[in-house]
Amino acid sequence: MSGAASAVLSTTVAGAVVALLESLGVRRAYGLTGGPIAPFCDALGRSTRIRTLHCRHESGAAFAALEDSLASGELCAVFVTTGPGITNALTGICAARSDGGRVLLISASTSARETGRGAFQETSPVTLPVEGIFRAGPIFHSAFRLDEPAQLPAIAAEIALGLARPQGWVGHLTIPIGAQTELCAPAFARVVSCRHDCDPALIDASVARLDRREFAIWAGFGARGASAELAELAARTGAAVMCSPRAKGVFPEDHPQYLGVTGFGGHERVKEYLFEARPERILVLGSRLGEFTSFWDLDFVPSGGFVHVDLDPCAAGAAYPEAETLSVSAEIGSFLRALLGRLSPRVGSPAWTRHADAHPLELRARGPVRPAALMAAVQRAIVDASDAIVLCEAGNAFAWGTHALSFRTAGRYRTSTLWGAMGHASCGVIGATLARGTPGVALVGDGAMLMQTEISTAVQYGIPAVWIVLNDGLYGMIEQGMRAQGLRPLETKLPATDFAAHARALGAQGVRVEHEPELDAALAGIAAPARTRPIVVDVRIDPAEPAPFLRRVQSLVRQTSHADPSHSHMEVEA
Repeated sequence: MSGAASAVLSTTVAGAVVALLESLGVRRAYGLTGGPIAPFCDALGRSTRIRTLHCRHESGAAFAALEDSLASGELCAVFVTTGPGITNALTGICAARSDGGRVLLISASTSARETGRGAFQETSPVTLPVEGIFRAGPIFHSAFRLDEPAQLPAIAAEIALGLARPQGWVGHLTIPIGAQTELCAPAFARVVSCRHDCDPALIDASVARLDRREFAIWAGFGARGASAELAELAARTGAAVMCSPRAKGVFPEDHPQYLGVTGFGGHERVKEYLFEARPERILVLGSRLGEFTSFWDLDFVPSGGFVHVDLDPCAAGAAYPEAETLSVSAEIGSFLRALLGRLSPRVGSPAWTRHADAHPLELRARGPVRPAALMAAVQRAIVDASDAIVLCEAGNAFAWGTHALSFRTAGRYRTSTLWGAMGHASCGVIGATLARGTPGVALVGDGAMLMQTEISTAVQYGIPAVWIVLNDGLYGMIEQGMRAQGLRPLETKLPATDFAAHARALGAQGVRVEHEPELDAALAGIAAPARTRPIVVDVRIDPAEPAPFLRRVQSLVRQTSHADPSHSHMEVEA
């Protein structure tokens, strides 16, 4: 081999993949190493541009990468070994796909010559489904197996093309251990953003449906980058604004035209507005209107139907296929900018203005903490006193956080309404904290904390994440939900657990709260940027307080009983 050729092949496949990640802007990689992925991990550890975090579970690594990618807008990598390394990661990877993250899973696999011969933790089409793991499909937008160094340039180009999708991209690159050490020329890629301008004819059609008419705005997570345009649209038209649970803060929640959250943990005043004002149309911005956003409730269908704007052309009509819908495939900000110049200013007062809020909750001196009192303290100490991001775990924590917390800006509230995995927030908070550079706060139930956290990882790497545990000794949402359906709860009670002591045993700070007057002192300063140590605040929650999610129960009953969906009626949250 000539000297020039030797220089070109001066790295290995593992090193070339790491160089590709660097060229794609990856700054953090989360995962767990193992024998078959060791050559890649060795190359990753030598990178001066990518920080490697060795987590405690593969799904925790995937959740952390997902939340990092959403907070930073960057591609994050997850690295795992063969067999259970991949399958353990899939829960977090499915969450990344459903929530619009930018995550590349890099795994090891069994080489072709050992396939079917009983290799330890064999990872091949013999042991795992091709469609779910090795081929693009419902889990991965793209999936690659790198057997030969010559394949890498084409793979790099396809990854860069996928990352140009503004909706997010989730990929899988699996590399047999033998291929990881082969000599390889470096491959680089650069992501080129795509324009998603709106068809002028669709702008015309939208103006015809909205101008000088009474309409409401239903904002979703896809509108999080268009808060300024949304505020200008509301001011110009006087339209009332409601949002999906994931869109909290996209429109200021203290604004007089803000209705509230729809769906799980939502606000009854939304339905009150729909019955009283009866808007002719609803402008949907960046939401599929899935079950946890709409409960597929026909009361949300206005007489004139929807103007539904989303980057995904399949979003419109997914929740309400029978409703009249103008489908607009466009980026929300560009659509709103085009629309604003065409709509007439509203004459007179807005169609709806916010009612006076309820009086502050008075603290009770004794007994366990009411969830509403905890949320009020979180509002004071964290939401109002810092710019910390708040992540709510699946379960009652999600219901209470969505219902009770109020944000004025986008990007400070995160929850999952599609995949909804327990462990998402309790692990994802470390990724969100690293991406933002300030403490992130996870509101989680005791069931989730017993299932999975990355507290030990936070201790190891000095990540000042915060866990606030709603500790009621129950799988609370299951307990309350089964009782609401007239069923007897099955094994929903949990042994008493001292999460503060557990945190201290892992090397984190641990604080226990028994009564409501202790809340402010326990939460004071925990989201301060100067704090460098992870902390767990274990709050003894009153299990008798019903969470605001009972319309989810009614949705389940409607599905299991095959009730006629045309019999829609107004239902009030607990």
